[in-house]
This record gives sequence, structure tokens and C-alpha cells, in this order.
Amino acid sequence: MIIKEKIDEMRKNIPSDYRKYKPEKNNQKTARFIAFLIFTSSIMGLYTGIETISYFDRDYREEEDIKIEIIIKNSSNYLENAEIILDEEKINATYIGNGTYNVMTKPGKHSVKITAIFHKNSTMEIFIPPQENELEWNGQGLDGVNRFTFEMEEGKGNINLRSTYSTIETWCPNLIILFSLIGIWGAWVTYTLQSYKNAQIGAFFSVLSLGFFLIGPIIGLIALYYLQKHKRIFTASFKN
Repeated sequence: MIIKEKIDEMRKNIPSDYRKYKPEKNNQKTARFIAFLIFTSSIMGLYTGIETISYFDRDYREEEDIKIEIIIKNSSNYLENAEIILDEEKINATYIGNGTYNVMTKPGKHSVKITAIFHKNSTMEIFIPPQENELEWNGQGLDGVNRFTFEMEEGKGNINLRSTYSTIETWCPNLIILFSLIGIWGAWVTYTLQSYKNAQIGAFFSVLSLGFFLIGPIIGLIALYYLQKHKRIFTASFKN
């Protein structure tokens, strides 16, 4: 009771024109600047996520042909004299040894079927991204980009090999959009100076949203740096 009486007495002594604490203008400017960085990085990520949705289904027929490598082998040997059927059409591929066949085709989605004597027919759905021709690393193509390997099984019948892009097509755009939305929320938390930890979470996810693949993450990292440097501007920095 004594404590309550003391508090009531203190309240009565507070001047009527007493102004509640408000963040300093410099703090507000800093918060707005950091929030702008997080928001920019997140918006870039959101745009990238939306663009990625249509990336795999675009019409690439106007693009130039790209040379890809198809490697055909079984558990013990490379296979020669295999037949390659691209999008239900048999093609003439150039065999260069070690089970490697060079094929010229357009970027985009393709269905590749391989037939070889004494082996099951193998089909794989592939996606060839637009790229410079003859793209190589250590003298060979890049796996999943312009180099695709078929592990053939002996016997009769048909098998479907794992698609090179289905998992990415399903999850990548959705995750990028989700991370971007978390980043936008973090920008609002930063702008209103609500919580330092939540602002950090938002900035971190703005980096993961991969806006424009490189520019957005750099901006997000800059925001994280300034958050750490100015964390005391948050009214709830050490509570939330």
C-alpha cells in the first residue's frame, strides 16, 4: 500500500504539460535509412521471385542454339552407339568419346530419351538456362547447366530419371517470395523502431531473398551492418 501511495503521489507531481519521450530526430532519420535499405533489398527479392516463376516456362525459341553434353554410361562403362531422342524427335549427336555426345539445341525445357541396346530406355526432363555457348569449367560443361549424365540400367523397359529442375522450379520462387515478405515486415519494424532483434531478422531474410541475385544481398548486408552500429536507437532493443 505504501508503494502504491508513493506512485500515486509521484503521478500527481508530474506537470500537466510534460511531454512523453519521443525518439530523437537523428534516430528517426537513421531508422528510416536502414528501413529503406531493408525494404529495397526485399522488393528486389520479391521481383526476382515473381520473375523466377515464369523463368522456366518462357519461350526461348528466338535464342541461339547452345551446345550441350550428354553423358551416357552404365555402372561399369561408357556407352557408345546410343540413340538420343530430344522432345520426341531423334537427333544426330556427335560422339566424342568417354560416353559424351554433343548436341545443339535451344535453351528451355526439354525431354531427353536415351535408348541403348541391352539397356532400359531412360528419360530425363532437363532445363537448359540461357547462357554463352561453349560454357566450360576445367575443360568440360557444367553439370545441370549444359552437361547432363544418364545412368543406364541393364534390362528391358523404361525408367524416368530425376528431373534437373523440378525441385528448384517448385521451391525456389516460393522461398524467395516468402523471404522477401519477411524482409518487408522487418523494414516496417525498423521504420517504427519496434524491436532490434526483429529488425535483424527482417534484414537477414532480405539478404536470403537474393534480390537481383547479387545487388539485393549486398544492400541487405549493409543494412545489417548499420543495424548493429545503431542498435541503441531502438526503444525495445534489449527487451525483444
